[in-house]
Amino acid sequence: MCQNAASDYVRFLHSSQWELLPFDDIYALDWRHPDDQISYWRHKARKCAEGVGTRVVQCSFLTGAYVIDEAAAERLCCSGTSLPVTINPMLFFR
Repeated sequence: MCQNAASDYVRFLHSSQWELLPFDDIYALDWRHPDDQISYWRHKARKCAEGVGTRVVQCSFLTGAYVIDEAAAERLCCSGTSLPVTINPMLFFR
């Protein structure tokens, strides 16, 4: 998907179409465009996109987790996970 599922202009992609994803927008640290409202809306919708799948992801494919802060890391660790946990607030919206 190239945008958030709630977007009026959402486009759903097959996993084989991953090369069509706008990675520069997806990984940008900021989606604001103060001088261009349309670019702001488009970038925000891309930044807030989610992946939708029809199959279960096997736990063996998970290699770690990113969390926003120490409190989230503690909660995750207390849940019983043995995955490495990395704190990186830049990946989360505040």
